Amino acid sequence: MADLSPAGPGLRTAQFDGRRLSEALLPLELAPRPQLQLSAISRWNAMRGVRVGLVSTALLLMLIGANLATPIYPLLQQSLHLTALDTTILFTIYVFALVPVLAVVGHWSDHLGRRALILPAVALAAAGDVVFATSGSFWQLAVGRAIQGMAVGLSTGAAGAALGDLLPDHPTLAAKLTLACSAGGVALGPVVGALLAGGSDPLITPFLLHAVALLSLCIPLAVVHPRMPGRNRPPASPPRITTPAHLRPQRLRLPRTGRREFLLAATAGFISYAVFGVYLSLAPAFAAKLLHTPSHLVGAVVAALLLGSSAAAQLLVPPTSDRTVIALGMTGLASGLALVVAAGYTGTPALLFIGSVLGGACQGVAFRSLFTTAVAAMNPERRGSELSALWIIVYLGSSLPIVIVGALVQRYGLLPAISGFATVAALLCTALALAVARKPRTP
Repeated sequence: MADLSPAGPGLRTAQFDGRRLSEALLPLELAPRPQLQLSAISRWNAMRGVRVGLVSTALLLMLIGANLATPIYPLLQQSLHLTALDTTILFTIYVFALVPVLAVVGHWSDHLGRRALILPAVALAAAGDVVFATSGSFWQLAVGRAIQGMAVGLSTGAAGAALGDLLPDHPTLAAKLTLACSAGGVALGPVVGALLAGGSDPLITPFLLHAVALLSLCIPLAVVHPRMPGRNRPPASPPRITTPAHLRPQRLRLPRTGRREFLLAATAGFISYAVFGVYLSLAPAFAAKLLHTPSHLVGAVVAALLLGSSAAAQLLVPPTSDRTVIALGMTGLASGLALVVAAGYTGTPALLFIGSVLGGACQGVAFRSLFTTAVAAMNPERRGSELSALWIIVYLGSSLPIVIVGALVQRYGLLPAISGFATVAALLCTALALAVARKPRTP
């Protein structure tokens, strides 16, 4: 794990040959084990692969938990008398809790270290599971969703930056793992929720089991030795000291370098997450109506098709700088949405599956390529804050658009509302494809 030691003034610091511990741990590669004879609990000098696995698992598990309830919402609607608008509001409460946390503390990991945010985020996500499992009203569900959003907000920028710190010689792999765990967690959440909801307590068992998994992950996160975030520095340079001024909320700024790449990736993510949010909140009901089945697992699989295809594409297809390929990817997402709408009007389930897979795979290729290029252009010392700014824009796509669609469902019905949303999203995809295909101006 990448981390900063010491965290601030007033902390006792071990000395090694006249150097502070924070300097003794440099460079980012494994420090000699004799230097790590500490009395503190965090003394496990784990190999880099283990650290990467811990960060990836934490991000994956938290995103699974944030989407665990997707196939369970029909049961919650019956037991708590929720409407379609209530369901979409629960999705946006998650985002409205996530975005402010990401905006306020997104830069903290650049100063306090990555684990200082990831470890409490995992514990907070487990608390959100417990609240959700014991909820008996809409407002209790809202509190659970808000806690889950806060946990993801704490960890999103820190986890992505930690992977970048741990894999400085493989930036493409770091970006791939970040996106694959994010999209993969969102895709697996509904499926895991549906599978765990098949028991005698479908409203309790999935969340409690997930909380146990998160709390188990806290143990290795707590004992692994922290590491210094950011770029390697000469041994003679003084250690960085964190003061309260470093932790004050900062105004979100575009990166000084790679602004075009940042804006293209953020716009693609905003559109993508708007589509993902609508899928996760309404796809189970849409699939149940089209396929004439009440099975929660079927609805969850349909909801996961788009995101699962996206995650698979991000893992299997290497990123590209070819503007034409990226533009075709965004166009493919628009085409997939058109097929999904056509499935509703024609009553053809095959079009729903084909459109979901096509749209997800094309989105995965396009977004991963844009995301990788944007991250590569970021300043390593500000990677946490700049990644947080990017994710804020991306997650905003899962907020207001979903509420609007939920309101349209109540007024006009499911298919007209989804058709209107798909039309707007397809137009935005086309406009972004044209922007990507256009050759950038040379300074």
